[in-house]
Amino acid sequence: MRFLLLSAFFAGASGAAQAQVSLRLGGPEGAPGSYVLLNDPQVRHTGLLKVSAKQLSGKDSDGQKIVRHPGEIASLRVRQQRYTTAQGFTVRNGLFEHVENDKVFVELLDSGRVSLLRYTSRLRTGQLGSASDFTAYLVRQSGQPMVITLYTDTGSYLKNNKELSAELRPYALNRPDLLKLLDANQVGPTQLTRFFHALNTNSDF
Repeated sequence: MRFLLLSAFFAGASGAAQAQVSLRLGGPEGAPGSYVLLNDPQVRHTGLLKVSAKQLSGKDSDGQKIVRHPGEIASLRVRQQRYTTAQGFTVRNGLFEHVENDKVFVELLDSGRVSLLRYTSRLRTGQLGSASDFTAYLVRQSGQPMVITLYTDTGSYLKNNKELSAELRPYALNRPDLLKLLDANQVGPTQLTRFFHALNTNSDF
């Protein structure tokens, strides 16, 4: 009986580890977008594109199949959403957390002195388990390769407004107006894009 229980547990963990990751943009055929390859920076390719964390796929303007990986892409946009790549941050994988050592596609929500990125994955907990979404908000200082996990919607990086405000303070030391909002714990996860846009553009929150 113990063997069967252990087998079921590890099968579930294996299923989570093999979970499909998706940024869920566009329908089955993809959405209009364009990309530039690192080894061909003068040419922007267009087509119907689908983006997952580890793959760009779809069809080009001639109907030919596209399969590209994060390490090949210099620039990517699908509809109005920009993407970039990131690695070295902590993510959830089923019941566990691990460091994403390989490059993955992430949404670029705002950029400037500090870039705000969003990583989204869809996980299945076991062979027959239900799917659930996992979202991580990441930050990267301009000119720096290192990405920091700022907030996740579950797991050890889940934070309330007070904890999140403490994490945001170092980025706003020269912005008394933003510090005032942080002191009042008025910046939550849904205001992160607005916060970093105000910071990067030197505009009001």
